[in-house]
Amino acid sequence: MLRLFIPIILIIVFAFWALYRLLIKKDWRQQLSNFYMGLFFIGIWGLIYFFLLS
Repeated sequence: MLRLFIPIILIIVFAFWALYRLLIKKDWRQQLSNFYMGLFFIGIWGLIYFFLLS
């Protein structure tokens, strides 16, 4: 059951990281490639979970 909550927790951590970079560090342009890779990873993870749970 815990395996279902791990992606949600990691998405929340990613959102906090993105907000930290955007609002506090203000180096959003330098971290843009990391942001895109994070979104890609979350998207692939979502597809895998969608097909496994449906």
